[in-house]
Order: sequence, then structure tokens, then C-alpha cells
Amino acid sequence: MQNSWITWAVIGIACIGLEMLLPGFVIFFFGLGALATAVLTLIPAVDSQVWLQILLFSGLSVLSLVFLRRRFTRVFEGTLFIPGKSVAAEDGVGSTCDVVETVGTVKEGRIRFRGTTWNARSRDADILAGSRARIVERDGMMYIVESLGSGDNAQK
Repeated sequence: MQNSWITWAVIGIACIGLEMLLPGFVIFFFGLGALATAVLTLIPAVDSQVWLQILLFSGLSVLSLVFLRRRFTRVFEGTLFIPGKSVAAEDGVGSTCDVVETVGTVKEGRIRFRGTTWNARSRDADILAGSRARIVERDGMMYIVESLGSGDNAQK
């Protein structure tokens, strides 16, 4: 089979790319198995035997999954689930902001927070432009805010 190494390389790259879309951190190792098979198909005896290529791919994928998954998982660990890290503080919950465009319960407005403006919505009442508000929640790229009472001395 001529140029079978290209086929295995494409399969390997596709599997590694698919790992970005699918959870579980498993397909990545099938991609490594395919890339290793691509390298081994450069040997003429392996290149002429499709059954041997499939056997190598299967064996190398399972071996890499069994022996490398734990090590690679530590390397690619995200920071979202670090114990003690406050997601609410990172999202700005509890912070105050300036209302740039009137924020309503139905109509979205804009707030200024951390040097830029964001879409915002209020849960209970309209908050007029030019006033201050407190961030209650973050919903994707939109903040949910509540009006600050006139007696609040919240800091930004």
C-alpha cells in the first residue's frame, strides 16, 4: 500500500483534534497510536501488510492509553477545578459596577466592569444609566445585577 503513512498520520492528527471536542481524554491516545503506526509504515515490510498496520495501531493505542494516560492527565489538567479556588470571585460576583446603559428585567443593558463593558440584565427592577449596581451572578457572557441602595458604600 503506497503512502499508507500519510493515511495513518491524518488519522492520528484527526484523533488528537477530536479530543478538543469530546470529553474523556481517550481519543488522544488513539491519535498517538496512529502517529506511531505512521512512522512504522515507513519500514517497507510494515507498509506492505495492512493487517500488521491495524495490529500495530491497536496495540500501540492501547499501550499508550494504559501507560501514558495518568501521566498526560496531570500535564493537561485544567485550573477550573483547583480546590480552594473561588469561581464566584473570579466571575466578579459581589463586586460593584457602573451602569452604562439602562439595565432592565426584559431589556439588556450595559455595565462597565474591570475596564470594559458587558451585557447585563436585572432580576427585579430597571437600573438607570449612570447609577451603580452589584453583580449577583454571571450567566455566560452576561452579568445579572441588582441596584445598590443609596446608603451602600460598596467599593469597586
